[in-house]
Amino acid sequence: MGPLFKPYNADGTLNFKPASSQGVDDQQINPLTSIDNEDLIKAFQRRFQFQDNFYGEVKILNELKFKTTFGFGWSQTLSDNYTGPNTVFNGNTTTANSNLSQANAEGWQYTIDNSLEYNKTIASRHKLTALVLQEIQKNHFQSQQFNGVGVPADFLQDYNWQQVYTVNPQGGNFSENALIGYMARAIYSFNDKYLLTATVRTDGASVLATGHQWVTYPAFNVGWNLDKENFIHNINVISSLKLRGGWGISSNAGINPYTTLGSLTASFYNYGSGTSVGTNYVNGYTINTAPNPDLTWEKTAGLNIAVDFGLFKNRLTGSIDYYDTKTSKILLQKKLPGSIGIPGGQLTNVGKTASHGLEISLSSLNVSTKSGFTWRTDFNLFYNREKIVALQNNLQQDLGNGWFVGQPITVIYDYKKVGIWQTSEATQAAAYGVKPGDIKIQDMSKDNAITAADRAIVGDFQPDFISGMTNYFRYKEFDLSFVLFGRFGQTVVATYLSADGGGNGYPFFLNSRVEQLKVNYWTPRNPTNEFPQPDAGVDGLQYTSTLTYRDGSFIKIRTIDLGYNLSSKLLNKAHIQSLRFYVSAQNPFILWSPLVKDNLGLDPEGNGTGNAITTQGGGGVTSVPTRAITVGMGVPPTRQVLFGINLKF
Repeated sequence: MGPLFKPYNADGTLNFKPASSQGVDDQQINPLTSIDNEDLIKAFQRRFQFQDNFYGEVKILNELKFKTTFGFGWSQTLSDNYTGPNTVFNGNTTTANSNLSQANAEGWQYTIDNSLEYNKTIASRHKLTALVLQEIQKNHFQSQQFNGVGVPADFLQDYNWQQVYTVNPQGGNFSENALIGYMARAIYSFNDKYLLTATVRTDGASVLATGHQWVTYPAFNVGWNLDKENFIHNINVISSLKLRGGWGISSNAGINPYTTLGSLTASFYNYGSGTSVGTNYVNGYTINTAPNPDLTWEKTAGLNIAVDFGLFKNRLTGSIDYYDTKTSKILLQKKLPGSIGIPGGQLTNVGKTASHGLEISLSSLNVSTKSGFTWRTDFNLFYNREKIVALQNNLQQDLGNGWFVGQPITVIYDYKKVGIWQTSEATQAAAYGVKPGDIKIQDMSKDNAITAADRAIVGDFQPDFISGMTNYFRYKEFDLSFVLFGRFGQTVVATYLSADGGGNGYPFFLNSRVEQLKVNYWTPRNPTNEFPQPDAGVDGLQYTSTLTYRDGSFIKIRTIDLGYNLSSKLLNKAHIQSLRFYVSAQNPFILWSPLVKDNLGLDPEGNGTGNAITTQGGGGVTSVPTRAITVGMGVPPTRQVLFGINLKF
């Protein structure tokens, strides 16, 4: 509701429709109707949950022991909702059009781990550890929901479904999945200098296709503690130094149960004794997603080389890790040609990707005084570079899914905005069928026309690097810490800066409607190159998808913690080991963000996926895959200030 409308009438009563004098959006209901209306508005959720873990260990021999663990968890969630008439959530005037719903969900899971571990030291220099492991996991979930319309009176809400005028059962949910794993590992060290680890693992997943549910994969690791060598031991600046490396294969079966079977959607044939589709035509089903009886494990082979070090009597410690991985049989949802008639596509093992990256971690003791003041810093930096190596059927590009060989999986394939057509460019703009104030697109093919051939890769969602830093301060009984986190060089999609006249983007963007984000749009007196000229006659200006691609870089303060530890002298008398009072600020503020600085967003950190509009004139091309990172304008970042006590007896 706009700030210029009056929420109350002259007599002090609530103004039910403050915008009634306006020609557009005149049916908006006063949001204050949501306050102090417990009989009319109900949004209740109750959840019970518990987790039990049991552990046992038996020493069979001095060198051999058996361990077993069992964990069981259960949860149940009940949701009750009711929205009565004459509220911002329900504009109807009688309880005959009240909306209500009730949902119940239950889930349980258990895990069983059994292991045998053998440890042996020979001649004090040879150490051997052998481990065999069995692992079982089972998950169960089921839910159901009923929606209703109309009750005799508000006080009934959703308590008596016999009195509901129209009851609509919703589709229920049931799923079970299980995983069984076996592992064998041997660890050998010689004189604590040279280390070798060999592992082999076999897993079986119920979610995969029959005949393709089992996989076996190995891993090897080596290590060398150089600080124990004579040629390093006498270098005083080095406190510790270790080289390590490894190669191995890992597997992934992270998909929903029954995906390999495909799915159906209820529909109706275009014949029958009646005349109303969905009421008395013949009932039937259409294929929503295609089955895949060959779906199997996604596999990743990785090489890792690293160095761990400690310098200056370990006042500076850290590690540098480099990795190189290659993934094959990737589990991805693939779109199918429209002529096949399966809108949901098919989950497949498709293509190959390669990635490499570097991770640096440093810890330093900056200051340590006799008076009790210390300052420590932890710093980390990470970057990853990923690209597609191969696609199905040796394709070089798959426009329907937005995949390109040699590019990251989440690229943006769209037209490139180069500005806004200006008044002085009216003649040139007319040649492209547009006018001053419209979005100016780069003519890649130089043919004086904007066609599908002018699309290009204009960005991706892979950040240049991610970094974090934590500083700890302590003086006697006081302690203070703060955590910084930054992401640099990543593109995000601000979906609210576009509209397609449908369900994606933000309805009526630049349509001269109320409640629109203030942007620097073009007018003859404001010849900007940022946003096009608004047009009240068009809901979905051309090429507004190009307005949504924004720099998602930021530096945030994640947390600030301040604490006070009560003196142990006072606590000993009460048999208390420690007592700490603290205050903690969670996500207190953003230090730097181009998106926030330009007043085009509340939070640059992605909080969703999907809802991006498709490329206009792109022939069905996926400009932004549904898995791409998007930011929203509806929910600001959550900030919390917590006060607490840590007590240990």
